[in-house]
Amino acid sequence: MKKIVTLILGFALVISSQFAKADEGMWIPALLTNNYAEMQRLGLTMTPEQVYSINNSSMKDAIVRLGSGFCTGEVISNQGLILTNHHCGYSAIQKLSTTTANHLKNGYWAKTKADEKPAGFSVSFLVKIVDITDQVLGGVSAKATEEERAGVVAEKSAELKKEYSESDAYSVDIKEMFAGNKYFAYVYEVFGDVRLVGNPPESVGKYGGDTDNWMWPRHTGDFSMFRVYASKENKATKDYSVDNIPYTPKHHLPVSLKGVEQGDFAMIWGFPGSTDRYLSSYGVKNATDIDQPARVKIRRTKLDIYEKYQSQDETVDLMYAAKHAQVANYWKYFIGQTRGLKRLNVEGKKRAEEAAFTQWVNSGDAARKAKFGQVLTMYQDAYKVYDEKILAQTYFGEAIYGVEFTRYAAGLSRLRDMYASLDTMESKEAKAAFQVKIDKTIESYKNGLDAQFKDYYQPIDKEVMVAMLTYYVNDIPESLRPAEFNKLLAKYKNNIAKFVDAVFANSMAVDKDKSAAFLNAPSAKALKKDLGVTYAGMMFNYYMSDLQPMFSDAAAKRDLADRLYIDALFQMNPEKAYAPDANSSMRFTYGQVLEYSPGDAMQYKHFTTMKGILEKYQPGDAEFDLPAGFVEAAKSSNYGEYAKEGEDLRVCFLSNNDITGGNSGSPVINGKGELIGLAFDGNWEAMSGDIAFEPELQRTISVDIRYVLWCIDKLAGAKHIVDEMTLAR
Repeated sequence: MKKIVTLILGFALVISSQFAKADEGMWIPALLTNNYAEMQRLGLTMTPEQVYSINNSSMKDAIVRLGSGFCTGEVISNQGLILTNHHCGYSAIQKLSTTTANHLKNGYWAKTKADEKPAGFSVSFLVKIVDITDQVLGGVSAKATEEERAGVVAEKSAELKKEYSESDAYSVDIKEMFAGNKYFAYVYEVFGDVRLVGNPPESVGKYGGDTDNWMWPRHTGDFSMFRVYASKENKATKDYSVDNIPYTPKHHLPVSLKGVEQGDFAMIWGFPGSTDRYLSSYGVKNATDIDQPARVKIRRTKLDIYEKYQSQDETVDLMYAAKHAQVANYWKYFIGQTRGLKRLNVEGKKRAEEAAFTQWVNSGDAARKAKFGQVLTMYQDAYKVYDEKILAQTYFGEAIYGVEFTRYAAGLSRLRDMYASLDTMESKEAKAAFQVKIDKTIESYKNGLDAQFKDYYQPIDKEVMVAMLTYYVNDIPESLRPAEFNKLLAKYKNNIAKFVDAVFANSMAVDKDKSAAFLNAPSAKALKKDLGVTYAGMMFNYYMSDLQPMFSDAAAKRDLADRLYIDALFQMNPEKAYAPDANSSMRFTYGQVLEYSPGDAMQYKHFTTMKGILEKYQPGDAEFDLPAGFVEAAKSSNYGEYAKEGEDLRVCFLSNNDITGGNSGSPVINGKGELIGLAFDGNWEAMSGDIAFEPELQRTISVDIRYVLWCIDKLAGAKHIVDEMTLAR
């Protein structure tokens, strides 16, 4: 272990300056020493070893990845208590809710550990990060083709993944950085037993709804709490067990009661999902003019259908609460990002950068021109294909697979294909072995039947399918749709409603009882004549076998151009700092608590208060109502130690940290390593941030930890949860 840490620290000290601090940056923890001096200047008092160490407990041991990276959480007690966002726990809370015990609507707090409920997801703790660039690329010949290079990278990555999987509880991610110019291995320990401890009512955790989403000022209590469980030996287990006990972590974050002020140091650790800061001007134009407007249109239509039925029935409302939230979040995101990219003229700025790149290439020697001279031509060729065909790909993901039953039916079509393969086998032994495989597949469908239909409402899915196929047929040319689909629709005289009626009248894929009947007496004949299964199978096969290959050459050109362009940027600007794009690996970002000006004659303070909650309050409103007892508790001003004397309770605050999706639930930490808040959103004016960071505008919106504590203590009456934490007064 000492050898590994020496190698990492040595690498960090000599690595080129493209990894140093800039206005933006989602930085690699193993290279912390490059950023440390600047972090100290801004207010960090911890040592590098206290922040990130692979040999000793450090702050990184209190940061967890939820699932495969859908959100971030932090450990805030020595009993494995985890804090994350309400919207991160939303799906788990919804699945644990019923109309008679609606934890999503009314909130839930376990009175004892025995009352904590299995959450249905895992968490991962980072063990170490290792730079493996030399091992991965060492075998790539200078004359290798892209296909040969990809083969070597895949082979070496698989070897290294196996090498670092030292335990059954370990998971290893091989992460490509800078479009393949660097590679790192991230090693995690995975805990499969996670339980819900508590969450506020939805009217607190989602206060402001879609209206306030991505907006400032914000007053949302976006938090929920879970606990990690382990074996009696404090080891990770893959699944829930009644014998497991609360996990004793290597480190947990103290919780600050001191609050934040303008200019205070703030750092965020977590698992940002995806950014595209090196996207070319051609990619920006494709996104803003073609791809994103389509996503906005499709998602808005789905939301309108969901909302129509949700407003009529509380049961349906609960069934579709998480689905609605998932669709709505990125519906608004794509609106804001498109507007932001155009308002800030990001395409024009990218073209200026590409012009400077061209000048640099042409001013160089023959070797430079040979290596980089065709980069922009490769982009042009690649995006000619993307501009012509991207909508077919977008509509498949958003519209075709936006119909709920389609994924389930596509899986059943694979089972149909398995039966067809069985019929071609001549050997009895081979048939018997393959029948076992089929039987296992059927058993897995039986086991998943309740989950498949638990939150499925046929009238919604039927209306969505009519709307989605109408868009698909009107907007996607026949040449970019499956020929089988065109023929099938022609049998119904191109009447989409009539075709959908036939699917929903007969298919097992939209009806639990029919699915159960089939699974109890499976047959190839039943699958073959099922219209829903036939439809989903032809759509899935077309996507995999026809549509995706249309982009293979273009994607290869774009990937090579990306790698060469980023390599050139490092050479063009050796003093400039560059951070790798987010890719769901652990990163840190740091900066300050800061207000901002969103426009002319406008200035936003860096925090909001309880006063703002009450100003927005609208009894009975779907987005701005408050739970019983909240208004009375707020007006009593019984804030205790959660507010400074003479001050209103602070609710949310701003910082200039660099985050994106996946950072939801990330801890906001002060210079002493204490928790001051939870990141949960970005601001509307900087929605272009995943592609173009704007330091003057970009802000992270976080819920103040003191508001979280007040909600738990004064609103929920769960002081025992607060008492479990280490409070820094």
